Amino acid sequence: MKRNLLDVGRVLAGWAMLLAVEHLVVGVAYRDEFAGAWELWPARSAAAPLFMGLALFAAIACVALARLATSPDPVAVRALAAVAAASGAAVGWGVSGGRHFATVPARAGLALAVAAVGIVAVYTWRALRRRPGRAAALVALGVALLAWWADAHVLVRLYPAMHLGLFGLSLAASALATLESGGIGPRIARAAVVLSAVAALLAPLEAKKLRGYDNLRRVLVERAPWMGRAVLVGAWLSPPEALAAGESSKVPGEVARALDWTARDMLLVSIDALRADHVGAYGYARNTTPRIDALAREGTLFSHAYCPTPHTSYSVTSMMTGKYMRPLLALGLGEDSQTLASQLRRYGYRTAGFYPPAVFFIDETRFVGFEQRGLDFEYRKVEFADPALREKQVSEYLATADPRKPLFMWVHFFEPHEPYVQHPEHPFGETDLDAYDSEIATADDGVGRVAALVRGKRPNAVVIVTADHGEEFGDHGGRYHGTTVYEEQVRVPMIVSGPGVRAGATVDVPVQTIDLLPTILSAQGIPRPARVRGRDLGPVLARPVAKDDPGFAFAGTDDFTLLAKSSLRLVCEKQADACALFDVATDPGEKHDVAPSHGAELRAMRGELEAVARSHGRYEGQGADLPDALRRGAEGDVSAALEVAGLLDDADVGYRRKAAAILFDLRSPKVIAELRRSAEHDEDEIVRDTSAVALARVDSNEPLERARRLASSADAGDPSLARLAALAMAERGDTGATPLLVDWLGERDLEFSRARDIVAALGAGKARAAVPALVARLDDVRLRAYVADALGSIGDPAASAPLLAHLADERYVVVRPREAKALLALGVKQPLLGPLTRFAGLPEPMEGVLSLASSAGLLTAAHAGGRWPGPQSRVDVELDPRAPEGPLRLGVLLAQPADDVSLQVDGASVSLAGAGLERWADVMKHGRSVRVRVQSSQPSVLGLWLVPASAELPPPPPEPVTDAGM
Repeated sequence: MKRNLLDVGRVLAGWAMLLAVEHLVVGVAYRDEFAGAWELWPARSAAAPLFMGLALFAAIACVALARLATSPDPVAVRALAAVAAASGAAVGWGVSGGRHFATVPARAGLALAVAAVGIVAVYTWRALRRRPGRAAALVALGVALLAWWADAHVLVRLYPAMHLGLFGLSLAASALATLESGGIGPRIARAAVVLSAVAALLAPLEAKKLRGYDNLRRVLVERAPWMGRAVLVGAWLSPPEALAAGESSKVPGEVARALDWTARDMLLVSIDALRADHVGAYGYARNTTPRIDALAREGTLFSHAYCPTPHTSYSVTSMMTGKYMRPLLALGLGEDSQTLASQLRRYGYRTAGFYPPAVFFIDETRFVGFEQRGLDFEYRKVEFADPALREKQVSEYLATADPRKPLFMWVHFFEPHEPYVQHPEHPFGETDLDAYDSEIATADDGVGRVAALVRGKRPNAVVIVTADHGEEFGDHGGRYHGTTVYEEQVRVPMIVSGPGVRAGATVDVPVQTIDLLPTILSAQGIPRPARVRGRDLGPVLARPVAKDDPGFAFAGTDDFTLLAKSSLRLVCEKQADACALFDVATDPGEKHDVAPSHGAELRAMRGELEAVARSHGRYEGQGADLPDALRRGAEGDVSAALEVAGLLDDADVGYRRKAAAILFDLRSPKVIAELRRSAEHDEDEIVRDTSAVALARVDSNEPLERARRLASSADAGDPSLARLAALAMAERGDTGATPLLVDWLGERDLEFSRARDIVAALGAGKARAAVPALVARLDDVRLRAYVADALGSIGDPAASAPLLAHLADERYVVVRPREAKALLALGVKQPLLGPLTRFAGLPEPMEGVLSLASSAGLLTAAHAGGRWPGPQSRVDVELDPRAPEGPLRLGVLLAQPADDVSLQVDGASVSLAGAGLERWADVMKHGRSVRVRVQSSQPSVLGLWLVPASAELPPPPPEPVTDAGM
C-alpha cells in the first residue's frame, strides 16, 4: 500500500513538471492571445491546481496499469494488452464516422486495426524494459511528448475520440516514464499526493474562479491539452448561474418588457440612402433635417445604428422580419418569414404600407414572395411619390381607417436615393453632394408632414424614423451603396419617439435596424417569434444603457462583413479572409487599422463574427440541417473553405455535392488537394465532376480537358454543371464554350455576383462572339462598369458606338471613367471630346478626366482650351476655350503630387481644388481669351484644359405611377 501511494505521488510530481512545461510553452508561444501577462496568474493559481486535483484519480489508474505493465505474470500482461486493445478499439470506432467508414464492417475493421496497434505497443514496451539502461523511460517520455504535441496541433477540433485517446496516451506514457526513471524521492512524492488531494477538494472553488476569465479559458482550451481539459471539467463543476426566478420561460434573446405600447398607433418612416452623418441631430453642420431633429429632441436617438445590408431590398425585408435576410436568401431560406405587419395584424392592428416599387429592384427574383405579399400589409400604395403626394395618400387612408382599431403605418421616402435632384426650395450648391443634401431636406419635409398628420389624427402615436442604408461619396474610394460595410454605407439614423421613451436621450452603443421588430413586439406584449434575430431595445429606450452593455451590430455584402461592438468596428473582406479593426471613437472615418495594438479584441471579435456566420439559417426549417461550414461557405466566407472541403468526405452525398459547388465559388487555393482527391475518387459522378471544374477554376496548372468535355455535353448532362465548366474555361482564356456563357448571361433571374463573374470571364477570354450579349447588358446599371471593362478587353470595334452612346448619357459617376477607358482601348479618341468636355466641366469633374483626355490626344491647341507643355514648373499661356463668355472650369494635370501649386487667371490668384494629380478651379471668361499662369514647387505641370462649366445630367423621367392600393 505504501509503495502504491508513493508511486501515485511520483506520477503526480512528474505530471506537475510536465504541466509547468505546458504552461511555459503556451505562455510564450501564444502570448499575443492573452489579454495580458496578468492572465498567466489565474492559469497558475486556478487552472493548474484544478488539473492536479483531477489528476489524482488518473494517477491511481495509471499506477494500476503500471503494475500490470511491470508484472512478470503472463496473466497480468494479457490483462494490460486487453485494456490497450479495448482503448484502441474505442478510439478507432470513434474516429471512423466519415462516409468511407459508414458501414459497420468498415468501422469494425478500423477499430480492430487500432486495437492491434495497442496490443503491439504493450509487448514492445515489455521488450524495451528488458534492455539495459533507461531506454524504456526515454521512449515513454518521447511518446508522451509526441502525443501531447499531436493533441494540440493535429486536426484541431476534429475527431474528438482521437484527441481523447492522445490525451490518455500522453498521461499514461508520461506516468510510465516517471516510474521507470526512478528520479523522484519519497518526500516529493508524499507532498505531491497531499497537495493534489487538497486541490481535488478545492476543485469547485478553482473552477468557479476560472469562470471569471473568459479569454484565459478560451486560450487554454484551444492551446493547452492538459490545462484545457481541466477547464472543460471546471465548466461542468461550475456551470453558469441559473436564470433568476420568473425568467426561465423567456424565449432566447427576450428580455423583460420595458415599454408599454399596447394598442398604440405606430408610424415607421424609412428614408432611402440617408447616411447618419448628414442628419443635423447627428452633428451635421448643414440644416438638412430640422423635422427629424425635432423628433430626436422629444425621443431617443441611436448614434450608431446599422442596417444589415446596404441594399434596399435586403435591408427593408430584414427590418420587417427581424432577420439577416441576405445570407438566408443566399441559402434559399427565409422567404416564408413572418413580417412585422403580419404579427401585428394577428393582434388587432390595421396595417398600411406606402413605398416605391424600387424597394424590390435589387436581386428581385429573391423577393418575389415578399413583393407579392406586399410585406403582409393589408393596405398598400406602391408607387414613386414625392412627399406632398405621400402626405395626401396617408391623409386619405387615415380618413377611412376605423378609429377603434390601432394602426401600424410604414412610409418609405425614396429621396435622397440617386439620381440626386436639386430642389429649389433647398439650395445647397451645385455638386452631387449638394444635391444629395437637397434631397435629404426634401425627405425631411415629408417626415415632418406625415408625422404631424398622423399625430393630428392619432394623438400620442409612436413615431420611428430610420433609413435602409447610407451612401458613399468617395469616403473609401467608391460611390453610391451596396459595396462595402464602412460607416458611410451601413450606419443610418434611428430615432424613436413614443410613450415611455426617454426624451432627448442618446444611446451610443451599436444597434441594428432589425432590432425594431422585437422592440415593437415586446412593447405590445406580443411573444417574440423564435426565428427572430434582433434585440429588444425597450430597456435602453426606457432607461440608460448598462455600463457593461457593448451593443451589437452585424452587416454584410457579397464581399464584406461587419461586426460592431462598443466603439470597435471589425471589417472583413471575405474573399481574402482579411480583417481590419477600427475605433470610431477616435477614427470616425475608419482610416487607421488598430488591429496590431488590439490583438485580444481582434481575435475575440473575429470569433464572434464567425459564430454569427455559422448561425445563419440554423433556425430556418431545412437550414437547420445544413452544417455550419456550408452556411458560411454559401455566404462567401473564404475562411470556411477548409471546413467545406472536409465535407467532401461526408457520408451524405447531398452535402458533398453542396460542398463541391460552394468550393467552386470560394476559389480557395488551400483546398486544391481535397478537390483533386474528390474529383478522382468520389463514387458520385456529380461530386466528381463539380470538384473537377472547381479544381480547374482554382488551379491554373490543372488541364482543361475534363472541363471541355463537361461543357460540350451540356445537352446530355447537367446544364448547370456545363455552365460552370464553361466559366472555368473562359477564366483561363479558353473561349470554346462561349455560347453557353452567352445563354447564361441572358437569363433574367441571374444573380448579380454570377453575372459579374461571367462578364469578367468573357473579357478575360477576349470572346468576340459574346460582344452582342455584353452590349445588351449595358442597360443593367449594376453590371455596366464590368461590361465596359470586358468590352475594352475584347477590343471589338463593334462595341464602340453603343459604349459611346451610354457614356454620353451616363449618370453614374463611377461608371463614366470605365466606359471612357474602354473606348480608348477600342481606339476611340476624337468622339470622346464631347462627353469628356462635359464631364470635365461639372461641379465635380469626372475622376481621371484629364488623364483620359491626355491619352486621347485632346489636350492640344487644336481642341478647345487644351495645352500640353509639361512637365514644367511654370506654365504661362493664353487659352482660347472657343466658348461664350461666362463660367469656365480649368483643370491642371500634374505629373506628381506637387507640394505647392499656385494659379493665376488674368493676373488674379485663383484657388485650386482637389488633391492628387488633377486640380480644378472655377474661372470666368471676359473677352476672347484667358491668360493663365501655373507655378509648381516641382517640374510637374503636364497640361491644362479650360472647358465650359456644365450642369449634371438631368434625372430620367419618372416611372409610370402604379396604383397598388388595396
